[in-house]
Amino acid sequence: MIDDENPVPNSAPSKIAKRKRTAAAPMVKAVDKPAAPMPTARGKAAAAPTVALTSNCTVKDAAALKQSLSAFVDRDEPVTLDATGVERVDTAILQLLCAFVRARTASNRSIAWRGEGAVVADSARLLGLHALLALPENTAGAAA
Repeated sequence: MIDDENPVPNSAPSKIAKRKRTAAAPMVKAVDKPAAPMPTARGKAAAAPTVALTSNCTVKDAAALKQSLSAFVDRDEPVTLDATGVERVDTAILQLLCAFVRARTASNRSIAWRGEGAVVADSARLLGLHALLALPENTAGAAA
């Protein structure tokens, strides 16, 4: 049956138009730029920027981590990599971290590591990346 209030020919174009409008909305959010560090209550700049690694750092997280690290490559202040909660890390993430550390080191910018980071240190040791990641010496033989 065809309803006189909502005839089929008129309803189809409106559905298509609605789909086009809703499909375009998420694309705007994907272009958002990362926020700058927030100043503290006393007006001073917050501590050095920190990138916290997730507990399960795998290749599926590489794109998000790359975007986070890219925001800090050219910053002059030291950047801290927080490996406190890392429970698993794969070679794709280690490769990304090596590229970040190398880029910062090449332009005389420093990085620091926070947390024990035993999982990161063990994986780096097995792959011979400990020095390239500029990991602290006390993590060189974490699980020897």
